[in-house]
Amino acid sequence: MYQKLWNKCYGGICVLNFYSLKGIRFESYTGFKYGRYLITTDDVEKIDRPYEVEIGFMKEDGSTLRESVKITYKDFKNRMIKGMQESYGGFALVDIDFPQFDNIPSLKLSNRDTFAVGSPVAIIGHQWEQNNIAIKTGIISSHYLHQGKKLLMYDVSTDRGNAGAPLIDAETHEVIGIIGHRLSTIHEEYKALMNVINANIESLKLSEGKLNINDIDPIQVLIANQYQIKHLAQEVFRKASFTFGYALPINYVCEFFDIAELEKDIVYIKVSNNNDEF
Repeated sequence: MYQKLWNKCYGGICVLNFYSLKGIRFESYTGFKYGRYLITTDDVEKIDRPYEVEIGFMKEDGSTLRESVKITYKDFKNRMIKGMQESYGGFALVDIDFPQFDNIPSLKLSNRDTFAVGSPVAIIGHQWEQNNIAIKTGIISSHYLHQGKKLLMYDVSTDRGNAGAPLIDAETHEVIGIIGHRLSTIHEEYKALMNVINANIESLKLSEGKLNINDIDPIQVLIANQYQIKHLAQEVFRKASFTFGYALPINYVCEFFDIAELEKDIVYIKVSNNNDEF
């Protein structure tokens, strides 16, 4: 089952690597191709000062680049579809109509709006540490109402790099949801922690330079300590793994597209039925 799913879907999975001005990769997410568009998490709009973005698709081994394009983050944001972010939270659409991606297949979006608890699912997403893509399997474990949207709760091991990855029906190989890192409870706790640390730093800066002990400003020491805690928290959050998570149902995306019109020009991969299964 899952070997067929991989063979049919890996080609349309996109790796998004974000680089600093010095060429250091500091953030990575997942996306997937649908027609001329990249569908991914809306987290890509909130990254702190990236300079360049690499949009890449992998070969069958999951670790070798098949095709990739590097553009500035400014160009990347200009390619985002305008006017829909305000109404459609949880995902972003990016125009990736580059000639390098003409032969990259699209994933098929499900036209269902209900998904049974216990249904087998898979995620194909970016592994932050290894900079590759991998398949993970599990089930739909429940549903969850979040800010007026009925989300899919899944029991699959995920990490930060999986944000924007497709949640795929293991039987039909259709995309039924989009993994959302910012939908997790731990993200809300992380934001609260960052707010406390930032408030501490701002408060300490008000007293900076007003106290001196043996030529040492203890306030500066405390500020440095807060920055160290902040950096540690950022690294822990970036590398944390979760045993479950939430996905935005794909029907929210389908409301934006004229599916029937787009389907006319979309190319999908066809997989032979005689493939070996796991």
